[in-house]
Amino acid sequence: MATVVSPAAKESAARTESMLPTRSRWPGRLRNGASAVVTAGMLAAAWWFLAPPQLGGETSFTTVDGTSMLPALSRSDLVALRPRSSYRVGDVVGYRSTLLGRVVLHRIVAVSNGRYVFKGDNNSFRDPEHPLRSQLVGKLWFRVPSAGRAVSALHVPWVVAAIAALLVLALGLGERRTTRP
Repeated sequence: MATVVSPAAKESAARTESMLPTRSRWPGRLRNGASAVVTAGMLAAAWWFLAPPQLGGETSFTTVDGTSMLPALSRSDLVALRPRSSYRVGDVVGYRSTLLGRVVLHRIVAVSNGRYVFKGDNNSFRDPEHPLRSQLVGKLWFRVPSAGRAVSALHVPWVVAAIAALLVLALGLGERRTTRP
């Protein structure tokens, strides 16, 4: 059975379609653009505050390895150190130890002739080294309890490979958008 449509009905249908509200692409584009700007700003702020010196930043990270700073700092805590213009007695500061060949994080207990005297909170003795200002890494900025374990895991090759594989899968299996003509 064939349907007959008059020319007047076709014209009326065309007018009705043209009067329907059309959805503009601009609000979605503006939202995506604003989202990109906010994301870029957050990444820049994170870079500014958290980038290590090797990548142009000022924040050094180290993992607490012993018990010398108990109860304030525990083994496997991840700590962030930031350089300061001055250091005072009472500050918890990391310094490069020539005896141990690593960063030591202890409290400044005295300053004498441009050298800093350190002592761990849980130690009964002062550190044998008295570093100069140039050997100081930075003052304790913040700590993340037990996060040093995760950092240690990143030194295991198969863990890094597994993380890389998961990232590739996550990026490769993401939602694909199709564009409309």
